[in-house]
Amino acid sequence: MAAAPQLLAILLPALAAMILVLLATAPAARAHGSSASAYRCGWCPRRSTASVLPSDAGVLTDAACGYGDPAAAAEGGFHIAAVSTGFFRGGRACGACYQLRCRGRTRSACAKDGVKVVVVSDVAEANRTAGGSGQFVLTKDAFAAMTTAHDDGGQLASSVDVELRRIPCVYKSKNLAVKVEETSSRERGHLALRFLYQGGQTDIAAVEVAQAVNDTASGTSNEAAPSPTSWQYMTRREVSPSVWRTSRLPAGPLRLRLVVTAGSGGKWLRADRAVLPAEWQPGAVYDTGLRVTDVAANTCGGVSCSGMDEGDHDKQLR
Repeated sequence: MAAAPQLLAILLPALAAMILVLLATAPAARAHGSSASAYRCGWCPRRSTASVLPSDAGVLTDAACGYGDPAAAAEGGFHIAAVSTGFFRGGRACGACYQLRCRGRTRSACAKDGVKVVVVSDVAEANRTAGGSGQFVLTKDAFAAMTTAHDDGGQLASSVDVELRRIPCVYKSKNLAVKVEETSSRERGHLALRFLYQGGQTDIAAVEVAQAVNDTASGTSNEAAPSPTSWQYMTRREVSPSVWRTSRLPAGPLRLRLVVTAGSGGKWLRADRAVLPAEWQPGAVYDTGLRVTDVAANTCGGVSCSGMDEGDHDKQLR
């Protein structure tokens, strides 16, 4: 028994040292784990290609997705990109963000983390590789960010095989916005909206509109907010799934609420003030005051990888 105090004297310093080592390494381990899970989606198994926008093709236009200035869609290290018609899916890909990196023999000549892009338009299908999942067309700056020069000073070809995964979009200086389509008309009670600057990694599954009761000229709603029964749902057509429409438009300034996919289900987001003024104008863009940062499980997999419509998740969220 007399040896016990001596044994403790030997073991305690060793045990204390071990605890200190564990405490020192724990934050690093947690940080590593956080980095590894920063992106929910894995790399898509299907093959795709990325090419640089030809010098004679002009600038990448915004016609398909509605961004007044396509470059405004890119923040936080993102670049703009166009995708093939099959991947575009009639506009469902508008505003989605992807990480692209070289695959195969070109990987060693490319940046390790590739490039992050946001889809702002579509392009005609051309030179699509057999079995490919779609084609990305990048600006010169985006292509240069993904690729690097060879040791001999030469450059990669203007088109390379890539792998891709969907990642969250990041807008630190912009809220979710809506653009009123040119086909809208207050006189006819018809409204068509397109959403811009959608952060996170979500899809919009439902949109509703209601009259806002204002107590200031700025359009802030007062306590007499519309009851749930006053909300009018909006629909979208298969040929233009990124545009939400209604022909039963309430009068006056308008509020919006929407369902976004989040986690493994859906989440309601509601603007507590008027988003559209009473005298809203076709072609104008309005700030919803909402920020989207969620990541949805159903944004990974078949539809995001292949661009082929494998069924909507909308019905289960309504």
